[in-house]
Amino acid sequence: MDSYSYTTVQVEPDGSALTSVCMRPDERMSVLYPRGKNRAQISITHANAYMLVTPTRPTAPTAEDVRVARKLAESFAAYAAEVERLHVENGGSEPAQDPAA
Repeated sequence: MDSYSYTTVQVEPDGSALTSVCMRPDERMSVLYPRGKNRAQISITHANAYMLVTPTRPTAPTAEDVRVARKLAESFAAYAAEVERLHVENGGSEPAQDPAA
């Protein structure tokens, strides 16, 4: 299965639009979190699809921004665990240790 990413924009009859980004990445995926820039943000790039996540006020996050960031971290951790589980379940070897750990 080849990796790919794409972005679609769906415009409804009432003029409202839904933008969707789908990423099915490989080792060329880039995830950047610039530290020491006095602002919180993370970007994900793959195959000309780009996503940037920032708090509502990147240089002065609110308590709600903290809650949302923690929820994102929990969701990504759960995603990683599910990918690892399915990998092993489908005959893959035990997953490698997280190099960031």
